[in-house]
Amino acid sequence: MRQKMRGIGTGTISLVLIFSVLCLTIFAMLTLSTANAEKALVTRAASFVEGYYKADTQATRMTAHIVDSHRNETLLDSLADIQATFNVEIEYEQTRGGVIYIAFSNRVSDFHNLSVRLRLAEGEFSILKWRVFYSQPWEFDDTLPVWDGIFY
Repeated sequence: MRQKMRGIGTGTISLVLIFSVLCLTIFAMLTLSTANAEKALVTRAASFVEGYYKADTQATRMTAHIVDSHRNETLLDSLADIQATFNVEIEYEQTRGGVIYIAFSNRVSDFHNLSVRLRLAEGEFSILKWRVFYSQPWEFDDTLPVWDGIFY
């Protein structure tokens, strides 16, 4: 009499086990690479935020010094000291009406600067510009190979 085999054989179990271990290994590798990519992104973002707040703090201090020296009527004498203290270039412009425009920028990161422009008039001041901009020259690249509609 013949016996029928019942159940799953040893070979099938081994194949399922190998496949499941292979799948788990691939998922673990994908998880690790995703975690490393996110860590690099978070590190860059944290570096940018830290640089921004340092530049913002320095710009706020410079603005306070500029406004105080303007109110004390010692602005021209103080500008050289402010430049030396904060190690930045300050642009100074005075109009015929006595309005003074002062502009400077602080480094945020390798590619970004914080640009500030102030308006000083009769003991009052206003902030005309306080923004982060890309400081590297823009290089336009139009070399994308797009199909022009001609079959070769």
